[in-house]
Amino acid sequence: MHTKPYTIEQEEDLFLLPQYQDELCATLPNDIYEHLPEPLKCLFENITNPYERDILLLGSITVLSGCMPNVIGFYDRKWVSPNLYTFIEAPAGSGKGVLSWTRLIGMEIHKMLLEETRLAKQAFEELKKEKIKNKDQDLAQLKEPPYKLLFIPANNSASSVVQTLSENDGAGILFSTEADTLANALAQDWGNFSDVLRGAFHHEPVEMQRRQNREHFAVEHPRLSVLLTGTRGQVFRLIPNTENGLFSRFMFYSFPAVPSFRDVFAHNGTDPGQTFREMGQLVQQLYQFLKAQPEPIQLYFQPEQQTDFIAFFREVTDVAHRGSGVPILATIHRLGLISFRIAMVMSMVRYFHFKKRKNQHTVKIQQADLVIAKKISLTLLYHANMLIADMKDGSKIIQTQAKQQRFFAELPKEFSWAQALETGKQFGMSPSSVRRYLLGGQFERITKANYRKVFKAVSGEH
Repeated sequence: MHTKPYTIEQEEDLFLLPQYQDELCATLPNDIYEHLPEPLKCLFENITNPYERDILLLGSITVLSGCMPNVIGFYDRKWVSPNLYTFIEAPAGSGKGVLSWTRLIGMEIHKMLLEETRLAKQAFEELKKEKIKNKDQDLAQLKEPPYKLLFIPANNSASSVVQTLSENDGAGILFSTEADTLANALAQDWGNFSDVLRGAFHHEPVEMQRRQNREHFAVEHPRLSVLLTGTRGQVFRLIPNTENGLFSRFMFYSFPAVPSFRDVFAHNGTDPGQTFREMGQLVQQLYQFLKAQPEPIQLYFQPEQQTDFIAFFREVTDVAHRGSGVPILATIHRLGLISFRIAMVMSMVRYFHFKKRKNQHTVKIQQADLVIAKKISLTLLYHANMLIADMKDGSKIIQTQAKQQRFFAELPKEFSWAQALETGKQFGMSPSSVRRYLLGGQFERITKANYRKVFKAVSGEH
């Protein structure tokens, strides 16, 4: 991990605001990777598959979001932490297993907390033996030390998750490469577990009581991050519909099936995970730095950034509503918070990376990170829309609207009638359906057989 010879204030000038893409798209724009904080950028230098690169970035951001104690930002009249929920959806054997590398980012912290637990447990047992030997009357007052860890097993009950959060100062990462593990837990404990996940996303107090011994656990300000992978069927087992609010709290990214056999010798003996291990060491330092702060570090948008952020999401809301209707609105509204959290994570990494950082408790979110967060949000919106179309509660209308959204995304800014027909054919649209959609208000006719998009799915002009 090397340090560039410029200051954090200068870095934002390197990312001149380019024109945003004109369509929602299935993969993240390439220029995002050119302007990531330096330590993150190193993780993706040798990743050539765009889908692998994207899921590694989203997974890395999610794990990082769970490694940042004492970091807050003010959003929608509340103080929020940077925690994120992410679900990578892909068929079996598609290559999504590379996401396990992102676990290495938090592994040094996890091992450190487990070692603290071991030492505390050892000291507790020695003290207990001493009190028994001396027949101390206050033996019953002894309490076992909390079990500290970062990664929470997904095969837990709701009460166990709340207990773990309680023993870890409200923080933890629920990480599972097989979403069925969590889905099975939810199936046994649906109401409680779903409530915990939904409440924790907004840092709302969660509490649980075990019936057997009537133990009560409460977390005043949970800071839970969630990273899951699974097939589309596992998505729907975990979240069967969009109505209960769990769907809109997740970042979804769909990883397509690989049509050919992957080159399993591509790295020639090198270990791609080594870079993630090195990142893990840096993140452990970041974690310890943040834990040592006497008060939380506050990340914030400047007034002009706030204006840009609001204008951007208002436009996205308007365009998406025209294309997909009501089901997507809850996702867009929470996508604003998700984007803010992504920007928080990026800027915190960027801030810590610079060795000459000032000892300050307010940190400006860098312009580069605001742009990155907005671009990521558009791709996430695309993937969420595709999943909504396939939801069990998705009506024919919703599926049609999602098909139209895909059709819109595939078309260039200007196109011919023949191009529209050919693109429509890819999505099973008849010529009459294509014609009706072209007359629906999102396009204008330039010539007899040529059209132009009127409403942009993305715009950089605010």
